[in-house]
Amino acid sequence: MVEEKKKYRLGEILVNIGALDEDQLNKALEIQASQAPDEKFPIGRILLEEGFIEPNDLIEAIKIQSTQ
Repeated sequence: MVEEKKKYRLGEILVNIGALDEDQLNKALEIQASQAPDEKFPIGRILLEEGFIEPNDLIEAIKIQSTQ
């Protein structure tokens, strides 16, 4: 049986690398959930716009996510 590797979400990665805390992630997810379905922004964009992370944090998290 082949073991399936868990794909971590961007927010989880940012919390794990210390670029973001749980409260900030939850706030960003609330913002995303309140957006109209056809206008939902990616979580990375929301985190950047809210000032919770820096662009380099997002780039690092995407690199990590892409190697999973």
